[in-house]
Amino acid sequence: MNLLLYLLILHCVGTAGGLFLRKFRLPAGALVGALLAAMLINSMYTTDLLYPYELRLFIQILSGLVIGTRFTRSDIRSLRSMALPVFILMAVLLATNLLFAFIMEYSTELSFMTSFFACAPGGVSDLALVATDFGAVMEHVALLQLFRLVTVILVFPPMIRKMLGIGSQAKEKTLVLTRKEGTIPTHVLTFLCALSGGLVFHALSIPAGAILGAILAVAVLNLGSDRASYPLSLKVMVQIAAGTYIGSRITLSSFASMHILLVPALILVVELFFMAFVAAFILHKVCHLSWATALFSATPGGIQEMGLISDELGLETPKIVLMHTFRILAVLGVLPFMAGLFG
Repeated sequence: MNLLLYLLILHCVGTAGGLFLRKFRLPAGALVGALLAAMLINSMYTTDLLYPYELRLFIQILSGLVIGTRFTRSDIRSLRSMALPVFILMAVLLATNLLFAFIMEYSTELSFMTSFFACAPGGVSDLALVATDFGAVMEHVALLQLFRLVTVILVFPPMIRKMLGIGSQAKEKTLVLTRKEGTIPTHVLTFLCALSGGLVFHALSIPAGAILGAILAVAVLNLGSDRASYPLSLKVMVQIAAGTYIGSRITLSSFASMHILLVPALILVVELFFMAFVAAFILHKVCHLSWATALFSATPGGIQEMGLISDELGLETPKIVLMHTFRILAVLGVLPFMAGLFG
């Protein structure tokens, strides 16, 4: 089988799996479905063909484009009152990440880099794509990050709702977290900015430069003109592409080492509770955020999922979305440099 045919089959299967799970409205359904489908086909048909580095770089740039459009002028205005909570949240999450990475490294067979990215409160696809650049075992990072996301979405919202006695709102609401659809010229302009920024940062050998450069370039475009946009289907396409890439790296041999991940998974659960409640306590006491808002802001789940759930419960959704946006930006912007420093 040649490389082109292999990629065609892999991405067709990944797309089918991603669209199938997305129909069930599961958290990160497109990503998880593509990952599982690609992993299945990759395990059934073993091959020595490697996923092209250039294609992975392109996926990183597109991921950066989607993330960069979240950074808008309204975020800057909100920062006047949210600067301190954002700073506290980022400091606590990054410090906790580093602490539990050392704990995981010394308590398990995982290397520091694998532990560091597995403990990071970031996105499944973003961190798995970046972790490879630092010598981490991408399969282990992806599986543990997927475990983190599922745990957060399934456990924390109902737990917080029961703890604080929050009831669902009588009227249903829909929170639109994707950017405005825009026009074809604005899509092209945004893509060219992301591509230029990603390639420049990559050429400068900046850690995770492709995704960071794309984020920065698109954020600057959006702050300056408020014109950054992308087709609404692009986010799903990026999730499917990232899931397909990650799934292509997970084979039967990866699951043969699942016993290695049992203890790291337990450590990860402890980290999630420690991270959420310590950060929420500080935000509540120092910044006077409500307990519910503080807990949802400090819980490292997906921006879209946590935003929709908080909106359903009638919480301060704009603040929560803003905090999660800067959490992702901090993870992708600071974590690579921390990895280089402590690794």
